[in-house]
Amino acid sequence: MKICLLGEYSGELDEGMRIVSWHFAKELRKQHQVLTSDLRNAFTKRFWIDVKKFKPEIIHYIHGPSVKSFVLLRIISFYCRGAETVMSAMHPDFSFLSKLFISLFKPNLILTQSFDSEEMFKKLGCKTKFLPCGVDIKKFMPDASRSKAELREKYGIDEEKFTVLHIGSIKEGRNVWLMEKLQKENIQVVIVGAISPGIDKDLIQELKKTGCLVWAKHFENIEEIYLLSDCYIFPTSLANKINAIEIPLTVLEAMACNLPVITTNFGALPRVFEGGDGLFFVENEEDIFASLDEIKKGTTVKTREKVMPYSWENIGKRLNSIYSELILEATE
Repeated sequence: MKICLLGEYSGELDEGMRIVSWHFAKELRKQHQVLTSDLRNAFTKRFWIDVKKFKPEIIHYIHGPSVKSFVLLRIISFYCRGAETVMSAMHPDFSFLSKLFISLFKPNLILTQSFDSEEMFKKLGCKTKFLPCGVDIKKFMPDASRSKAELREKYGIDEEKFTVLHIGSIKEGRNVWLMEKLQKENIQVVIVGAISPGIDKDLIQELKKTGCLVWAKHFENIEEIYLLSDCYIFPTSLANKINAIEIPLTVLEAMACNLPVITTNFGALPRVFEGGDGLFFVENEEDIFASLDEIKKGTTVKTREKVMPYSWENIGKRLNSIYSELILEATE
């Protein structure tokens, strides 16, 4: 099968959709011919020459979606006639008018995550299938060969403090400001900020004033930061859904490291996982503090078991099946 993936394929892997694009390509190349086309080059002659010459059977637009992405995918489909078109909807946000516009440019298939997104696209007459994000279970895993004390010494973190971690964009809409309320004399908040989506420098300064340790940089060995932590928190609320993909990869990575995870009922997380065994779904600040107290008391943690079915290898196999079904249906 010849598959053209439209995403971002240069720069640091510090943003959700960019990471997904990279892993899709890696898994699909095990069985298929794959062309990775960087969307940032979409207005260059070389982009169009390469796509046309490749003669794809599948064209999959991974980043977005937005009105522009639907229009661009439709144009590319006219340029490469005969190819089936697929759109990932990991980060959907549309106005009423744009929804009407989308119904005119719908691809052959939209890959959804949350129930809300699935329902929205179906109402617009789009064909959908559920495809969650994945996680690298070999990179993100418990490591008995390195103690928390060893890793905390490496990164300059007090060995005695209960360490709470958050990784992602440092922006107001992500509710990262809430982390400063968790910073206490016996609790160390650690925040790793992704650079490519942009950062709020004023927010960083506010967080640092309260004692939060904030690193706005890319870590090649980010798994070490998970392993030195006692708990992972994802505080972004449903009201701010445009600020993260519907299955945040950092939540999956923390679970793969078998960390206790406290998260809002964000996006597709409640669809994919049930609470319990170290996974806490919360609705407000009081729930977060209550969950932290339970974790400190020594709750059973089996979050890695929960996330194992969502390895990138398994997601790649599911995506391969989706493509095969789409082509088969088109030939019937």
